[in-house]
Amino acid sequence: MKCLYITQEYAPLFSEGGLGLSSAALPAALDSGHGTHHDLVLPYYPRLVDRLGLQTEEVCVLPERRVTGIRSCATVHRLLGHRHTGDIFLIRADAWYDRPGMYRDDQYRPFADEAARGAFFGWCVAEWAAAEQRGYDLVHGNDWQSGAAMAHLRDRFPGLPQILTIHNGLYTGDLRTDELDALLMPASALQLLRQHAGERPSLLLAALLAADAVATCSAGYVDDLLRKTRGTAVGAVLERMHPTGIVFGVDTGLWDPAAVDRPTCPYDASTVLLGKQLNKQELQKTLELRAVDDVPVIGVCSRLVHEKGSDLLLEALEPMLREERAQLVLVGPADGCLRERLRALLSDVPEYLAYVPRFDQEIAWLTYAGSDLTVMPSRVEPCGLNQLIAYRYGTLPVASPVGGLRDTVIDVRVDPVHGGGFLIPEHSVGAVRATVDEALAWLERPDEPTAVRTRVMRQDWSWARTAGQYAQVYARLGGRGA
Repeated sequence: MKCLYITQEYAPLFSEGGLGLSSAALPAALDSGHGTHHDLVLPYYPRLVDRLGLQTEEVCVLPERRVTGIRSCATVHRLLGHRHTGDIFLIRADAWYDRPGMYRDDQYRPFADEAARGAFFGWCVAEWAAAEQRGYDLVHGNDWQSGAAMAHLRDRFPGLPQILTIHNGLYTGDLRTDELDALLMPASALQLLRQHAGERPSLLLAALLAADAVATCSAGYVDDLLRKTRGTAVGAVLERMHPTGIVFGVDTGLWDPAAVDRPTCPYDASTVLLGKQLNKQELQKTLELRAVDDVPVIGVCSRLVHEKGSDLLLEALEPMLREERAQLVLVGPADGCLRERLRALLSDVPEYLAYVPRFDQEIAWLTYAGSDLTVMPSRVEPCGLNQLIAYRYGTLPVASPVGGLRDTVIDVRVDPVHGGGFLIPEHSVGAVRATVDEALAWLERPDEPTAVRTRVMRQDWSWARTAGQYAQVYARLGGRGA
């Protein structure tokens, strides 16, 4: 089965989070374990390509087209020297993608024209696939940015099966009703949008209307998404399509505590106690935290935004940092309000708080390896790869019971035999602080923490497990043919 995988990210080259990790891992796991062949297509980000010194070759020139007043040409490039089993194609349209960031400006604000550039990207994908006669058997889109591409491909290839994975349904690619005709969308897609959306059209809805199947990143998130979208056009389509919840996996090669030639001291489940101690010391040294062995380290590798509960995290942990009862390491970009708060707190407790304002792979490895806990008071968490990566390193999650966290974190206080983390009962500063306090007290027990760390490190959260479930969905769709 030859599949086209439409995405906006590909780790480690073009990535801001879980989408990039899954785009690198899921197609590869399906190809190696289930006999598929995936080509990836995503935008060409000129500044990232240049910064990383990547090599590409131009394979197709697309004609100029106008979207919402911007007339632009595009070229399709094949990325050279990558590790993916199939081809990776990059749609180059500098008028739309030569930006400081992938999704946001240097103030971390979403680009105002994000839906329009998503529409142009979608037209380019379909135009290229038709011009080059790519001959795919299945299309796998991801999130609202794939909506225009899926709509165009449905129009051009009516019998081509399509699946949409929703990584985060909070982001919908909203459209204005007065701009629909300027988006270069096919007439059939516009008719469906007007029929189903009323005054709330979006590229996520366009993707759903073009899809034959929908998946999300966990069974728990299926329930959350259906509840949050009930009474909307998106919710009505989702209910009719019965989404499948499949928990994503972890790249066990990338996230391997036993790997050598990394900034971490290698360890495995049998040596977790010593490994955590040595890596804590290295983490403290690297980030210039006070070298104290008996103070737990809380490590968080994540975007610091409202949906992640980052405001609750900082307010709940601030007293612990000031009282020198815990150290906190944060790795990831933050929105404006939280940046200001972090700046003030860093000046007050520099030996107990470290902040890296971007994703840094080497610091992330060291953070997971050297931390005792990771705290995830998320308001929304479709899957939550962070807790699964933390398990690989024997780092225990303190998490809200939402979405994929509800599916993957068992509270050790409730179930000491199978538990591997701590669940926060509600979204409040008091609940986060109380749960972290209980987790810190639990860490002082003599033997139980090491036993639990050993157990979670041996769990299977690999992409091979995830790919097996996706292969079943592919098989159901593949019989339709193009």
